[in-house]
Amino acid sequence: MSDKEYKLDNDIYHLLRDEPYFTLLSRQLDKKGVDYIPTAGIKFNPKSLRYELLYNPKFMKSLSDSHKKWVLMHELYHASFGHTQYRKLEMLDRKRANMAMDLAINSLSNMRHGAPDFVLMPGRGAFEDCVLHGQSADWYANWINNNQDSIDEKGEDDDLGQFDDHSDFGDTSSDGSDETEMAKQIASKKLQEAVAKAAKECDFGDGKGGEAKGWGSISHEMKKTIRDVAKGYFKLSPKKVLASFIKASVAADKKMSVTKRNRRLPGKKFGRRTQHRANIAVSIDQSGSVSDELLSKVFSWLGDFAKFASFTVVPFDHEVFEEKVYVWKKGERRKKERVLYGGTDFNAPTEFVNKRNFDGHIVITDMMAPKPIRSKCQRMWLTDKWGDRHGHHKPKAERKLVLD
Repeated sequence: MSDKEYKLDNDIYHLLRDEPYFTLLSRQLDKKGVDYIPTAGIKFNPKSLRYELLYNPKFMKSLSDSHKKWVLMHELYHASFGHTQYRKLEMLDRKRANMAMDLAINSLSNMRHGAPDFVLMPGRGAFEDCVLHGQSADWYANWINNNQDSIDEKGEDDDLGQFDDHSDFGDTSSDGSDETEMAKQIASKKLQEAVAKAAKECDFGDGKGGEAKGWGSISHEMKKTIRDVAKGYFKLSPKKVLASFIKASVAADKKMSVTKRNRRLPGKKFGRRTQHRANIAVSIDQSGSVSDELLSKVFSWLGDFAKFASFTVVPFDHEVFEEKVYVWKKGERRKKERVLYGGTDFNAPTEFVNKRNFDGHIVITDMMAPKPIRSKCQRMWLTDKWGDRHGHHKPKAERKLVLD
């Protein structure tokens, strides 16, 4: 088999057959062989909005089975501890913060024995003066910060044994844009959910009658750390999620335009001019059970988002109150207004939106109505904690945003 033909997925079963947690987590991550990284790493994919495990086939094929297993567990530990999503080692630069994370993983009781010679390890190489194993990334970060001169004397950074690619770690986007940062937060949330699902199956089974899988060689303390990540080690900003949904719904109007050439190029030229607009419907549940606090918060946010979008506000209860439908234009500020107090029927606003040319549909509600008909455009649900807990409608294929 050539290096390019090597597939890590083919080795996963026998490599991790005695490590159920890592097996379960690995199944939920895409794994791709690439040649643009020298070894392996957990990387962000902006197209799929997911973190995935990338590896260099030539590198992986060169390893023994025990070292392949070690590298795989190392990368899955990064995902499990929230290293890809959350960076709190501010006292260090990015590279040395990554070293601290590697030292924390590599020195775990089930990792330090049998670790390859090319990886960072307390007690050897540039870290021979660091004699404690199994400490947190914060602890190793403090040690590195206090021993910079000693580390520099023992070798250059590139020779210290940090073998894998951490370039996407942390919650600061590479281009600084809100869209990229939001995309990474969404990918982080998906990874957190994958960790939670794997941990739950280890503790309780698959929920379909299967027995608990157990955790393999993972220590009791590390189980607790992983469960903490699964419970919400990081949180998405609700306002940013809503902003991302609105911006993703922007449609492009393309019009043919004619412009006059300059003197050197006489005549006319034809081009395509693009004007961007957001055509978003905001259906506001006016039933009496929807709290004023929820409506006030969302109206405040929409006022901010009106800088880059216009909204068609659709008041409804069991029907749409068409006389009160209005367009909230760019730059306008509006106050919360309640115009109805009846029961709720989600079919009414959905039918209203389906008959018109909208790019996105936001429904602000307490979820106290049955599942509605299918929406022809992407739809998001906004509710509060009470609605999330007690509401009748539990959307599965559509995004639901729960406000505090």
